[in-house]
Amino acid sequence: MTRNTAGSSNVDTARALSRRLCGLEPGAGSDAAADSAYVRFGPARKGEAPDEATDTETAEPLNDFTRWDEFLAWSLNRVRSSAAFAVDPQGFVIGSSGNVPEDGFEGTGAELSYVMSQADVLKPEMGVLQAMHLRYRDHRVAGFRAGGEAEGFLVAFIDAESFTPGAQEQIERQLAHSFGVLL
Repeated sequence: MTRNTAGSSNVDTARALSRRLCGLEPGAGSDAAADSAYVRFGPARKGEAPDEATDTETAEPLNDFTRWDEFLAWSLNRVRSSAAFAVDPQGFVIGSSGNVPEDGFEGTGAELSYVMSQADVLKPEMGVLQAMHLRYRDHRVAGFRAGGEAEGFLVAFIDAESFTPGAQEQIERQLAHSFGVLL
């Protein structure tokens, strides 16, 4: 064993290490503490964010969709979903694709639109809810509000396996490109 080992019940050692890691102890991060077996991290500075790898894939070419079912079929393949549907600002389902239930998504679309509008009033200072994920015992529903020209429209997915910010961004780009023709 090295001379730097300490039992987990040694409160004084734990307190000293914590103070050193938080930069509260004088000389934290200095050469005086260099003989410790513990790794030293510098304090994070406000505004500095580590470089993160994003899941945004390279921009793929945009398609010229003319119908909602074409756009939604492309979208559900993008997020590996069993079904997708689009809801207009009044809560009416205007298109669907995939494994659509016999009764369609009319009720689900209206309720999802309502839930998102209610989430906006929970904490208005946070702004408008952009996306949501609901997890039930047997299913998942994920959806997002479109922006730009398509503002107020909702695109939702049932049991999406990869509804990531990168996939959402690609779907939003495609919707912005095709939106004028889809209406």
